Parts: sequence; C-alpha cells; structure tokens
Amino acid sequence: MRVALLTPVGRGALAVVGVAGSGAVDLIAMAFAPRGDRPLASRPDGSIAFGRWASAAGPGEDLVVVRRTIADLEIHCHGGLAAAEAVLMSLERLGAVRQSWPDWLRAGGRPEAEVTVREALSKVGGPQAARLLAAVLAGETAAVASTSSIERLARPWRVVVAGSVNAGKSSLVNALAGYARSIVSAEAGTTRDLLETRIVLDGWEVDLVDTAGLRDEPAGRGTGAAVERAGIARAVAASADADLVLRVVDGCDRAATFAAATAHRPSECLVLSKADLAATRAENMPASALWTSTVTGEGIEELAAEIVRRLATAKSYSS
Repeated sequence: MRVALLTPVGRGALAVVGVAGSGAVDLIAMAFAPRGDRPLASRPDGSIAFGRWASAAGPGEDLVVVRRTIADLEIHCHGGLAAAEAVLMSLERLGAVRQSWPDWLRAGGRPEAEVTVREALSKVGGPQAARLLAAVLAGETAAVASTSSIERLARPWRVVVAGSVNAGKSSLVNALAGYARSIVSAEAGTTRDLLETRIVLDGWEVDLVDTAGLRDEPAGRGTGAAVERAGIARAVAASADADLVLRVVDGCDRAATFAAATAHRPSECLVLSKADLAATRAENMPASALWTSTVTGEGIEELAAEIVRRLATAKSYSS
C-alpha cells in the first residue's frame, strides 16, 4: 500500500493524504473511526465519511475520508505540517510505504509526460508559463511539449545586468524591480558579488542579476582589489550563462557609448543609462539600443517589454 502527501508542503487550510493499494480501506479502518454505524468497507465509491483519526501521541483529530474506490482513498485533514505528518506516520507504522507525489502519480499509471508537466507546474512562478503548462496538460497545445521546454518553463529567465563600474546597473535593477534591492552608491565598484532579484514581467518570472562593474584592472593590490577581481570574474561567468545580458553603458560617457556601439553584440540588449543627465545623445547607436533614466523613468517600461519580447520569442514561449 502506498501513501503520499498530495497537497503542497507548508501552511494551508487543508492537506490531502492519498492512500492506494489492495487493502487500503482496511488499513485506514485501523486508525479511523467514522461517525455512524457504517464502516468504510461497506460504503459506496464516491462516499465521504467524517470521523476521528486515532493518534498514539494524543486524542487524535477530526477529519474526512473520501472513498474514491476500495483501493484509492483520500484523507482530508487540517493544513500545515503537523496534522498531515501525523497521518502519514501513523499509516507508515501500519505498513504503508510513503512516496513523493510524482512517484505516486507514476505508480498510479499516469504517463511520464503528464508527471513532467505537473512537476513543472508546481514550480512555476509566473502566470504566463503556468497558462502554457496548463494548456499542455489539457491537450490544448503541443508548442512546448518537449521535455526540455517544459522543464525550462519551470525556471525563471536569468537576465544579467552587466557593464562598467558606476554605469548605473544597480539603479536599473532597482527601477525594474520597483524597490531598492541593490545598493546604489557614487563610489565605483560598490557591487562586488552577484545580487539576484526575482521579479515578474508581463506574467513571466525573471531573475535579475546585478553584477560587479567591469574594468581592466581594479585599483590597488590589497584585499579590496582581490575581492573586486573575484566579483568581476563572477560577473563574466554569469554573463556567459545568462538567457539575456543587459549591457549597461553610461550615456554621459561619449567614449564609452562609442565603444559600445562598435562592439555591440546582437545577442545582448544595449541600455544607455542616465538619459536625464546626457547633454546630447550619442549618434550611430544600434537601432535596438534603449535610452533609460532611473530618475525620470524614461525607457524603463520599454526595457521591460524588450526583455519579454526577446526571451519569449527566443524560447518560443510566446502565447
């Protein structure tokens, strides 16, 4: 006989424990006393029984048992960790084998493809990906039905914000996130490690990764310089592993904007910061380059839309 927690772990109003296998009704009857004179074994399929669950640690608790079939039942108890765990442990003591809910579905004959989609759906954080997975589960679309695409939908996009020191990366992350998650300072090299901020853009879950500012060689030879070098190395590695890189360039620095236009990679999104401070705007920039200001808000909505456009199109997730 198999038992599994079929509802999410954590606080909740209700928890559901599944019990399946030959003799499942008899197993539950060893710990459950239904109200009335009719035992579970003599009740019809689809019936609901209210009663008390016995507990070795105390008086037990009132709960509900749903008899789907004689070999497939559900125990509905209080939510949270303690109540469901007490039921599971008592069933294990009576000889049942505990399973994870995906293994429960597999043992019950559900196709592996369905289990994969349900696992992804349980992890997804954005409504757009959830809608696509639900459509796959309902058989309404096969656009993302491959295992790799389904598993990818369960993870947030990883968008790395990279650029030179003091280019405005942290301010940009804060503007996209809507609150001060990254430290903003006039001192160059303030960010020396990867700082991740999870947000949702147009229904898609995104991890924004603020990185250390890039420069040829950190000033000095002490511990601070060594830490900054380590931060730069992490920034380079993060950019190589990103779904999208936002290359942030100080729009007031003419030399930097010229270099960015010359070395622009189409796979990256070029973002020119500090538009409110730029006396003139650099010419000959790529058509896809975006001017932004975290002070006035210029270009922030357009940047958010561009992130979604690039990633949804690139990953064939557009709905």
